[in-house]
Amino acid sequence: CSLLFLYPFFLLKHLGRYLRAPSVLLYATLCFVLDRVTKIIIQDGMITLPQTVIKNFFTLTYVKNPGVAFGWFPDWRFPPIMMALVMIGIITYYSFQLPEKEKLTRWSLALLVGGAMGNLYDRVAFGYVIDFFLFHFGSFDFPVFNVADVAIDVGVVLLFIDIFFYGADEAPEPEPTPA
Repeated sequence: CSLLFLYPFFLLKHLGRYLRAPSVLLYATLCFVLDRVTKIIIQDGMITLPQTVIKNFFTLTYVKNPGVAFGWFPDWRFPPIMMALVMIGIITYYSFQLPEKEKLTRWSLALLVGGAMGNLYDRVAFGYVIDFFLFHFGSFDFPVFNVADVAIDVGVVLLFIDIFFYGADEAPEPEPTPA
């Protein structure tokens, strides 16, 4: 408990370092807070819903999603919670091992952890995830999603870019010379 109290002071003391080499936990927490604030606005009815933002393209709505991605497996309650906890634990552990120069990796991990924390909170607190972004493409309605889902998707794309495009810049190990 005292560790949670001291963490903000630790962050302030080392703020320059975290701006140079993004702190996965700091930015994951900011992502989580943004997700919670948007969900509170939607859930508490601070906006009349559904609200058309861009006619025939984008609507704010309110959906209780008891399942996982795209509403699949609506009867699952425990497995998504366990998967999120394991993922958050593994990524957090890995982030402490990551060199400061791995900025893109740090950003992607922060987004993944922040998004997972946002949806995990909903699953534990309410038994469902609050979704509210609805995009329409002609007669097709894209599945409703939230800020945490966006963070997870962007985190996956950044990690993909980091692994497949920037990871290739690493120097290969030298071949042994024949004697």
